[in-house]
Amino acid sequence: MTLRFTVLGPVGVTVGAQPVEIHRPRRLTVLAYLLLNANQVVTVDRLIGATWGDAPPATARAQIQSDIHGLRRAIRSAGSPDEPITTQPGGYRLDLRPEQLDLNLFTDRALLARAEAERGRCAAAADLMRSALSLWRGPALSGAGGDLLEPARTRLEEHRLDEYEWLVDLELTLGRHHRLIAELTEHVTEHPLRERLRVQLMLALYRSGRQPDALRVGRRGREILADEFGLDPGPALSELETAILRQDPALNLAEAPPAEMVTGAGDERPGTPVPCDPAQLPPAPYPFAGRADDVAHLAGRLRGAKHPGSCPAPPVLLLHGMPGVGKTALAVHVAHTAAAGHPDGHLYLDLRGSGPQPRSPRHVVAEALRGLGVDHRDIPYSLAERAALYRSLVAHRQLLVVLDDAGSVDQVQPLVPAAPTCGIVVTSRHMLDLPGAWRHRVDPLPETAALDLLAAHLDVGRVDAELGAARAVVRACGGHPLALRIAAARVRSGTWLADLADLLGNPRHLLDELAVDGISVRDGLTAVHRSLSPTATRVLSAVVRLPTPSVPDWVPLTCAGLGTREAVRALDELVRRHLLILAHRGVPGPNHYLVHPLVAAFIATDVGGGDTPPADPVARAAHTWGVLAAEAVRRIDTPGPPRGDGRDALPVDLRERALADPAGWLREERANLAAVLVLAGERDWPQLAVRVAAALARGRRYGCAGRPVPAVAGPSRSSR
Repeated sequence: MTLRFTVLGPVGVTVGAQPVEIHRPRRLTVLAYLLLNANQVVTVDRLIGATWGDAPPATARAQIQSDIHGLRRAIRSAGSPDEPITTQPGGYRLDLRPEQLDLNLFTDRALLARAEAERGRCAAAADLMRSALSLWRGPALSGAGGDLLEPARTRLEEHRLDEYEWLVDLELTLGRHHRLIAELTEHVTEHPLRERLRVQLMLALYRSGRQPDALRVGRRGREILADEFGLDPGPALSELETAILRQDPALNLAEAPPAEMVTGAGDERPGTPVPCDPAQLPPAPYPFAGRADDVAHLAGRLRGAKHPGSCPAPPVLLLHGMPGVGKTALAVHVAHTAAAGHPDGHLYLDLRGSGPQPRSPRHVVAEALRGLGVDHRDIPYSLAERAALYRSLVAHRQLLVVLDDAGSVDQVQPLVPAAPTCGIVVTSRHMLDLPGAWRHRVDPLPETAALDLLAAHLDVGRVDAELGAARAVVRACGGHPLALRIAAARVRSGTWLADLADLLGNPRHLLDELAVDGISVRDGLTAVHRSLSPTATRVLSAVVRLPTPSVPDWVPLTCAGLGTREAVRALDELVRRHLLILAHRGVPGPNHYLVHPLVAAFIATDVGGGDTPPADPVARAAHTWGVLAAEAVRRIDTPGPPRGDGRDALPVDLRERALADPAGWLREERANLAAVLVLAGERDWPQLAVRVAAALARGRRYGCAGRPVPAVAGPSRSSR
C-alpha cells in the first residue's frame, strides 16, 4: 500500500486511500517539520525549537521521542510496510520518494506547465497548472502549530498565489475570461491588497462587457489602500483604469487566441537525446587575487586525480568555507583553467543550498539532462531514473561539472558520474561528508593577498597613497573577499580609506558599514546562523565574548554549561558550518579554535548574548585559565599526583588531557594567558592576576616562550 503525505492543506498521512489518524496537534507539528526537511537529518534541538520556540519544557526531549514513537506506531498500525522515520545521530530523518509528498507533485506539475507554455502549448500548460493547484486542500500546514513553521506556511501560500496568477494570465490570453470572474472575485475578496489579482479581475470583467463593474473593482482597491495605509495604487491598476475609461482597443482579446504549437515531422518527440556539448561556465570573476597557487593545485587535481588501489573514479573537489569567502570565484577559475581537459562540455548548476528553498536533486538532475540535449518530455519522473540516464549519457565523455552552493550530500551525489574522464567541482558553506571528495577549505586571504585584492578593486596608486589605512581596512575585514569588495565600493563612491578604516574599527557598526547595493556580509552569516542547533548557538554566543586570540575546547563546558558529549558535537557543528575555524596543530592534543572578526561582530550585534547561562562566561573562562595555569606550574615544579582546585568546572579527565604536558600547555596558552592577565586588571581580579602573572613568568623561566597565535586569515588547506 502506497504511503503518502500532505502539507498543502491539513498535515496528514494516508496509507493506500485511508487517512492515518494523528490526534495530537504537537505530533502534526513534528511531522510537518520533518516533511519540510525530508531526506535530511533534523536534530532534536530543531524539533524542540519548532514545537515550543524559546521556552521548551524540561521534558521536551522526552516528549519529542514520544511523538516520534507515536507517529511510527500510527503509520505502522495503518498497514504501511514502510518505516519512513529513522533515528539518526542527534536527530531523526524522514525518507521520502518525491511522489510521496503533495508539495513535490505540485512543484513538478507547475514546472511542467511553465515548460509547456514556453513551447507554445498554452492550453496544455493551463491544464497542467490547474492540475497542480487542485492538489491544495486548504491553507498550507493546517493543524500544525509552532512559530518556526510560520515562514514556511507563508512561503507556500505565496507560491500558490504566484502560480495561480500565472495561470490567470495564461487563461486570459486563451480567452477564458468568462469562467475566471467568479473565482477571481473570491480571491480578491480573500486577498484585497494583492493588486495583480485585482487587475486580472478588472480585465476579465471588461472583456466580458462589464465596464462599470471593472471600474468599481478598481475604485474599491483605491479605497482600501487609502483608508488602511494612506497609499495610492500601483501603476498597473492606475493604467488599467485609464485604459478602461478610454475603452482602449489594446485591452481586447486578439481575434484568435494563441494556437497550440503545430508539431511537424521535424518536431516529433526524439527517441534518443540530441548530442550537445554544453558550455555553461560563467565568466571568471575579476578581480581575483591571492589564490593562484590554489587554482594551479586544484586544476591539477581535476586533470590527474587517481584513486590508487580502487576502481577508477572521477576527481571530485569540494571547496568549502564561510559565506562570502570566495568559493564560487575559486571554483569558476579552477574550472576555466581545467576546461581544455574536458572537451565534451561544461555544466554549471546552482543548487541554492544556502537559500530558504534549496533545489531538489530531481530538478537539478533534470536541468543537467536538458543541458546535455535531452528533450524535457524524455526526462523520467523518479530521481533514480533521471540519475541513471545522466550517468549513461556521460559514461564515455570528458565532461566538467560545477555544482555551486550545495546544501547537502543528497543534492550532489546524483550528479557525480562514474566515468573517470569527468571532473566535478562542488562548493558549499558546509564541510559536507561527500564520499571520495578532495576537500579544500577556502580561507580568508592573508594580509598581503588581501591588499592585492583591494588594490585590484580600486587601483594600486589609491592603496599606496593610504597604505596604513588600507591595512587597517583589510584587518577589520579579516581578509574576507566579499567584505573587501564592499569596502572598495564604498571607497569608489567617495569615502576615503582612512575614514572607512575608522568606521570599520568599531565592531558595533562593522556589519552596517559592509553593505552596498543590496550586497551584505550580514545576509550570509544570518543564513548560516539560522541553521544552527540551539546548543551550537549557545556555544558560539559564549565563545565570541572571550578576549583571547584562540578558544580551547574546554570553553563550552565552563561557559555554556554543557557536558563533554554535547560540547564536542556543538564545536564540530560550528566548525562544519565555518563559524569557528579549527586551528592547525602539528601534534595530537586539545583543540583550539579561532573566531573570524566578522563572525564575532555578527554575534555581538545581531544575536547578542544568546541562550547563555546566567553566570558570566568570560569570568568562568578566565577563572578556569587561572586554575589550569596554577596547576601547570605546580606540575612542573613538583611532579606528582594531580591536585584539583575544587572550584573549577572542568571534569577531571578533560583537565588531565589539557595538562598532560604542562610545559607544552604554558607554551600553547601563552597568548591567551596574556589576554587573561589584561582582563584581570580591567575587571579588578587581583588573585587571578597574580596567578596568571606567575604562570607567565614561570613559563619564560622554563623556556615556554610560546609560539605565534595562528592568524584567522591564512592559506587554504586541502585534505581527503
